[in-house]
Amino acid sequence: RHVVNQFGHHFKLAGVNWYGASDSYHVVGGLDMRPLEDLCNAVADMGFSTVRLPFSSEMLRIDEVPEAAIDFKLNPELRGLNPLEVMDRVIEGLGAVGVAVVLNNHTTTGAWSGGAELNGVWFREGCSTYSEMSWIADWVEIAERYRSSPHVIAYDIRNEVRPISVLPGSSGPRWGSNDELCWARAAGNCARALVGAGASGLIVIERICWPQGTLKEMLVPTPPWEAWSVPRDRLVLSLHMYSWSGPGSWSPKHFTPGPVRAMLDVVDYIGSRALYGEMSEAELEAQMDEEFGFCLDQAICPVWLSELGCNFNESEFNFFTRVCRYLKRKDVDFAYWPLNVGPKPGGNDDESYGILTNDWQPRWSDLRLQALRNLCRGPGLATSDQRRVPLHLPVRIPWQLQDATEDKTPSWYGHVSEPLLLAPRPWCSPLPGPLIQWPDLEKLERHELPEARYLWSALHGFDADPGEDAAVMPFTGLELDDAKLACVKGGFGGFALHEDWVYMRKAVPEHLKDRLQSGYPHTIFMLPTEVRLCAVWTALVESEIGEEKAPVTLPSVEGGNLTLPPDERHPEAMHEACQRACLEQEKFGYELRNGEALLFTKDEALAIQEAWMRRKLRPIETQEEAVEKRVVHLQEMVLASIGFAVFRDHDAFSGADLRVERGLSLGQCRQICLEDGYGGFALSGDTAFFRTAEGGVLRQRLVHSPGCD
Repeated sequence: RHVVNQFGHHFKLAGVNWYGASDSYHVVGGLDMRPLEDLCNAVADMGFSTVRLPFSSEMLRIDEVPEAAIDFKLNPELRGLNPLEVMDRVIEGLGAVGVAVVLNNHTTTGAWSGGAELNGVWFREGCSTYSEMSWIADWVEIAERYRSSPHVIAYDIRNEVRPISVLPGSSGPRWGSNDELCWARAAGNCARALVGAGASGLIVIERICWPQGTLKEMLVPTPPWEAWSVPRDRLVLSLHMYSWSGPGSWSPKHFTPGPVRAMLDVVDYIGSRALYGEMSEAELEAQMDEEFGFCLDQAICPVWLSELGCNFNESEFNFFTRVCRYLKRKDVDFAYWPLNVGPKPGGNDDESYGILTNDWQPRWSDLRLQALRNLCRGPGLATSDQRRVPLHLPVRIPWQLQDATEDKTPSWYGHVSEPLLLAPRPWCSPLPGPLIQWPDLEKLERHELPEARYLWSALHGFDADPGEDAAVMPFTGLELDDAKLACVKGGFGGFALHEDWVYMRKAVPEHLKDRLQSGYPHTIFMLPTEVRLCAVWTALVESEIGEEKAPVTLPSVEGGNLTLPPDERHPEAMHEACQRACLEQEKFGYELRNGEALLFTKDEALAIQEAWMRRKLRPIETQEEAVEKRVVHLQEMVLASIGFAVFRDHDAFSGADLRVERGLSLGQCRQICLEDGYGGFALSGDTAFFRTAEGGVLRQRLVHSPGCD
């Protein structure tokens, strides 16, 4: 039922697909955006134990990496390597951070693959280069190449076997047809060849993608391990699920044009066949039980859902969350599709299923990633001392302790592998720290965004956008604060007071400020600046005062203990975990002491603050002091103004649109950025395209784009 390691312990295939080597670039995506080491670290940091690494048969025969596939300034060590050698480095990089690799022969020729086309089967008819024999020989050669790599744990021998044409008279692959297109025969030949060559690792066999059946069709009348005379403990059965796929559909409707799809919809309706995304949750669960759940319930063999993905379309996301609940309950192995973001290779379509930011960093606020991290909890490949913990991320609890952490470890902050970006609210660069609630207001629920407040400038004799009145209201009988409140609640950018009337302006404050005009002696223009409260921490050490420079004793701390896993290489990770605990538990500072964090109560923090004001404490000046002296970290509250810079006729990461909204004001767009952790947005007409990279990265990547701001 479960995949196990060499010690017989359950190893959960909690994976993500990292494509690119199967496409026209012949190397994994993202190497033009970030160093390979950063990308591998990102996979591990997000909690995945496994990467499914698609490649093409053509890639094995390519001598040079296509231009623009790799930024050699970011990845100088990859210069001069062919695509297969680059894949070697990718596997080494993933192994170095404790992530296992499943190699997947995704396509024959390097191209984006979908629908009925030549990459639907494992060979090319009449082509000696890509015959069935050469396909099997490629797999034997690959297994030999990675025989000594313990992190290559499986061979997914072919992706989505399906028809190469939907034209009348064309035939597609079948299981058990005993002809050239018999997938059972070809998969068996490949599996026997791998076992016979002494290849280590699992062999993954996918069900036929279209027409789509259940795994029972692969198990009766004779299960493959018996039919092929290969060890039962070497085989894993696999399948893919998307909202737009489903049982019985004989053709990939998702990839077909409108008129043909309409015809296929009629065929499916007559045959009472539904797509997964069209099913209720109860229907979907029953369908998954029938298709593959029975294998797990009856402990027949391991099953890997090696592709599952969605965008934020309501129907797709609902399907995704329903499947995730099923996977959690049944403890099913999975691999999300995909890691990648940006334009798909060989085309302009954006990869809307990707879970990284535009510049290929983890997007922690992504609801899909949060759901996947919940599924990732389980036995993995490596212990904490084998994994690299990059800078600016909290300490990672060893995999073998994660189950205990939930209920037994005295931890106030849950899984510390979740970064401070979500603790407890999005921390949006370039804010100085995480947003916190105003002291005079009630405590918020986790991830609830604190309210904004406003500082107002009264500009006598000025106006902006005169005559462009979004709303007009009498000022008679109103207090000035009433007008300010009406401006904020109405989403206006400011207002003009003239005689007994209030004239609201629709433009955002940044635009109004640029368009201020003098020469209005009887007008006062009120311009707001949005401010929010942020938490920052100041490291303090004892001052040396007086002629003899005697040290001053710090106040004692009894606030509470927080047990931390050791992380000598990256102590800043401990600091972020402590800061998260302060925010969640309403503590006001901390001190690291012998692997524990002592958290300050409000009274203790006030005593430390008083000692600082009396110059008994001072901010730390050098890193050496952190080793030599006792250090306390005091939480402070600072105001940060919230706005945005406008770049006319410019865009960044054009086409990489995770979220698209129409008819929103600029103020509403800004609020979405704060709530969901977007770094900015492009505005074209009345449509806003939100970008996931941080604001500083977006500024660096700006390019001329007429008609877009």
